[in-house]
Amino acid sequence: MTWIKRVKAAVSSKEAFLKAIETKEPERRSWGWVHFFTYYLTTSFSPTSYNLGASLASKGLQWWHTLIASVIGSVFLSIIVILNSRGATRYHVGFPVIARSSAGPRGSKFFIFVRGAVAVIFFSTNFYYGGMHMAILLRCIFGSAWDNIPNHLPADAGITSANLLAFFIYWFFQMALMFVHPVMLRHIFIVKAFYCTIALFVVLGWAIHQNGGSIGNFNFDGQVHLRGSQLVWPMISAINSVCAALCPILINQPDIARYAQKPYQATWSQTLGIFISKILIMFLSAGTTSAAQGFLGTSYWNVWDLYDAILTTYWGPGARAGIFFACFGMVLAILATNAGTNSLPAGADMAGLLPRYINIVRGQIICGLLGPLFFPWKIIANATSFLTFLSSYTVFLMPICGVMVVDYWIIRRGNLHVPSLYSREPGTPYTYYKGWNLRAIAAWVAGTAFVIHGVAGELQPELTGQSSKDMYKLSFLLSFIMGSGVYYLGWVAFPEGIYPVGWEDTPKTWEYMGDSEGFFPGESVETIRLGEGVVMGAKLDGEKEGERVVEKEMV
Repeated sequence: MTWIKRVKAAVSSKEAFLKAIETKEPERRSWGWVHFFTYYLTTSFSPTSYNLGASLASKGLQWWHTLIASVIGSVFLSIIVILNSRGATRYHVGFPVIARSSAGPRGSKFFIFVRGAVAVIFFSTNFYYGGMHMAILLRCIFGSAWDNIPNHLPADAGITSANLLAFFIYWFFQMALMFVHPVMLRHIFIVKAFYCTIALFVVLGWAIHQNGGSIGNFNFDGQVHLRGSQLVWPMISAINSVCAALCPILINQPDIARYAQKPYQATWSQTLGIFISKILIMFLSAGTTSAAQGFLGTSYWNVWDLYDAILTTYWGPGARAGIFFACFGMVLAILATNAGTNSLPAGADMAGLLPRYINIVRGQIICGLLGPLFFPWKIIANATSFLTFLSSYTVFLMPICGVMVVDYWIIRRGNLHVPSLYSREPGTPYTYYKGWNLRAIAAWVAGTAFVIHGVAGELQPELTGQSSKDMYKLSFLLSFIMGSGVYYLGWVAFPEGIYPVGWEDTPKTWEYMGDSEGFFPGESVETIRLGEGVVMGAKLDGEKEGERVVEKEMV
């Protein structure tokens, strides 16, 4: 094989390499603990988490049940966040790259496609939330002129003409954020964290004041209260829903964690952000709804319905200014969350699938164009479909998360060889079978098949038995455990080396490769950067121990 062919084999895609290697440069690592903390804090301070309390209450749970579910769910989330972000903080590569370690160069594309599809759908639903809040903002500004917009859509459309217009106005602002680099996006999370938190507390304080200084008794109209053994499975389902609301972000972790200045900054800060935000948003939603029920006479769990009802009841300059302030906080929260946790990962995934034609910005634009085509107002039409929509994510994503966690923490013990992640040449540790790690594919199939039958049972109860429905209520943990277990057993049955051929004697102690950020002696970012040479992961014929041959010719 000629040198040029060897170089081309080492770097499977020039474009993918240039995009993925950027955070190997120290100046790109600009996220500190405050950015990770506010990232998670404001991700939960959004309509998705706010409305989750409404959906759980409609199932018979009281407000303090949701707080308990938040605490338990936050424990599970924090553990998995730490496990799945560690590799990215040490080696500074994103999900499309680090997934090659567990699935192979070609197998990772399947994982990328699954995650990208989920990100686009979740982006679409948040799009709808943003549009509904934008409609209230426009009503605050234009008053009766906005109310008098005629509706030309049928009742079964699920949305009015005015709200559809607001939806696309919001779309314009969301698309503008597609061009903001993550290095700059981190500042938006800080602004959003303070503004949105203040706005939610102001609305709660105002509601308590209007209710005579009382937060209310948290007994909501039309709510059926479950007791004793009746609470067991609804509580399990609530914990699963709390976890599912952040499930896409668990997979996205490497895309954000790779920007960490220090590994520890992306651990405790994220854990603290999850705990505070999850518990606080449940209390804020329940408390505001309880207090508002005292003077509105109705329980408004949906945040934009509550703001719209307040605006209608207290119509005037003060109400319009106050609701504008509150709604703007939610719009800002959705804009930033959708950009950082949905469109950015989707763009990275599309760039990973078709790097020759799509970069991250183009991928984000495609994601934005696809958003309206999923008709999100149909997906979240009621509490049942909303909870099923959230939980269904876990079925497809958690097996991937389980595979990645086991691969990094147990199989490789935190050791990755970064140049080999871009190679399909025989002798590199991530080639597997023609670029596919069949263990990872089998683990994903097993984890998905184990609980996916419950989706049908949730939507059409007569299709499955009670055991199937109960398994689905545990889908977050069951799919993760099944995917992890099958992957680990696959390695036990069919073990392989974790280092390139010729480097098998490299120590396998915990994160031995971490200090060099995944490079052997003689390798660096500069030696593998396009145009300055590529260093092979596998040792070449006749090469002495520790030698590296650098090809200077452009490819």
